[in-house]
Amino acid sequence: MKQTKPLVSACIISYNQQEYIAAAIEGALSQELDVPYEIVISDDCSTDDTPRIIEEFAHKDFRIRVVKHSKNVGMHQNWLDAINSCNGEFVALCEGDDFWLDKNKLAKQLQILRSDEELSGCFTNANILNADNKIEESSYVNLKNAGLTAKELFSLHYNPIPTCTLMFRKSLFNGFPSNYYQSPFADRILHTLLILQGNYFYISQSTATYRKHENGVWSGIQKEKQHINMLRSLEVILQVVTSPEHKLAVRKSILRQLDLMLYHYQSEKQSLKYFRVWLKMKLV
Repeated sequence: MKQTKPLVSACIISYNQQEYIAAAIEGALSQELDVPYEIVISDDCSTDDTPRIIEEFAHKDFRIRVVKHSKNVGMHQNWLDAINSCNGEFVALCEGDDFWLDKNKLAKQLQILRSDEELSGCFTNANILNADNKIEESSYVNLKNAGLTAKELFSLHYNPIPTCTLMFRKSLFNGFPSNYYQSPFADRILHTLLILQGNYFYISQSTATYRKHENGVWSGIQKEKQHINMLRSLEVILQVVTSPEHKLAVRKSILRQLDLMLYHYQSEKQSLKYFRVWLKMKLV
């Protein structure tokens, strides 16, 4: 069965997530929308049962399209291929180990974005689920305002946006810069590119669940590596932004991140290493 060109695309990436992918797909299928809708799933040549599970869902629902890779291309390229494969005017992201809770999530975000053409994206709060399948925190985001500007985002040394809650305008996405692949986190570069073209709207309700587990891109690495990766991603963002105001905001975020690293790792060896990073970035 064929459908007309979708207005909204659910965009899901997966890699060896056989334990979680069904919940991600079911969350996308549960969405109640009165507009044409597709679900694009890009699997990065998983070696477990993930591809079979995806195919079973695809055979049952014509809205699902599967992007297959003959070899592993990595998270960054998989995100790029997934987004490029979406035909909708609005794209909603979800990684294969997360899932949507609210059946009206996409409808709420679509209404907001269609009502204000100046907005580039919309995100919501999310629950945090730990490895024991218990809600660790009911609030991923700690923002007071309903909006988020570029300057506000760049002033934060961390990423406050749950990837699994973002919906954005596809027309504002023109691919990634070459240094995109240098960032440990694909989503931070996407946010940078989008928010430079329009503010984000924030819905305080938790409409999705973010999983913390040992294989997660963020939660699956040690604390020190998290700090280093945050610093590396900020360095790439500094290369992407162009205005003096935004560069200053990112530099301040980098210094804040360096301060935190020096506070947590106070040995002489660690301090020297991070000081060298500081010098390398020409921030002094």
